[in-house]
Amino acid sequence: MHEHLRILDEIRPLRDPVLLAAFSGWTDQPGVAVSAIDYLRDHWGGRPVAEIDPEPYYDFTVQRPRSRFADGVRMHDWPRNRFWVARPRGGDQDFLLFAGVEPHLRWKSFLDAMREVMQAGGVQTSITLGAQPGSVPHTRPLPINLSASDNDFSTQFGLRVPTSRYEGPTGLMSVLNLDLRARGWRNASLWVLVPHYLNVGQNPNAVRSLIHAIDRGYHTTTPQEELEERIGEFDAKVHGALDRSAEAVDYVRTLEEQYDSSRASEQVPEAPPAPPTSDLPSSEDILGDLERFLKQQRDQP
Repeated sequence: MHEHLRILDEIRPLRDPVLLAAFSGWTDQPGVAVSAIDYLRDHWGGRPVAEIDPEPYYDFTVQRPRSRFADGVRMHDWPRNRFWVARPRGGDQDFLLFAGVEPHLRWKSFLDAMREVMQAGGVQTSITLGAQPGSVPHTRPLPINLSASDNDFSTQFGLRVPTSRYEGPTGLMSVLNLDLRARGWRNASLWVLVPHYLNVGQNPNAVRSLIHAIDRGYHTTTPQEELEERIGEFDAKVHGALDRSAEAVDYVRTLEEQYDSSRASEQVPEAPPAPPTSDLPSSEDILGDLERFLKQQRDQP
């Protein structure tokens, strides 16, 4: 057993298992993908089976633990990397869910620990989830991009696999995917585009897009009632914030026109255009109350 793995429950061979994984950090700065894993865990009845000790993998002057009170007692929350096993209601296969924080140190050792859990469960297929800012309006369905080890995933998810020639800095998700592919395992990544002007945290519309993609690809049915309620509250706050700025309203309208035009030609713009005027309020100016709203949501049971 890997020295930095903590086993929480028996890890036994699973039925036709798939890993669904997300890392907050480089590949999920808004925290959307991790929120999607958390939502699946809660609604698929996830059972915790293992976690990775954070001590060897983080610079705690960068990723500081968070202090909080629970029942009047002060506690510290450290970066958590945990696995759950879940089987959606009515499903015929198991899922190994993973939500974590991209580590600062010893990536190869960290991946060794992840592989050990996957091998214990018999997992040879993985889907990683991510989120990135894009020139998409919050008033439209947020699109999903797919990258994959083979074109079978294109048919499975109903998404085109584009050719990528990217070279440059990368994240642990990419390192994980290439490592697994080199070992003959199948994997894919689902990326949701989030409105770049709403980079305020756990956008429930983006969470819904990722969950819809998983449900479509694996014929699962994830309850949506709680998520739809969160979306309604979130959208009301967004509209209230944006309506105070005529420039912001005009900017969103421009994005809507570009989005509708690009969807008609099955293309989604990847880079946000420049704001129409230099007077467009910043995210901090027009969406400060959204951050407070999201904090209130997180603090609720």
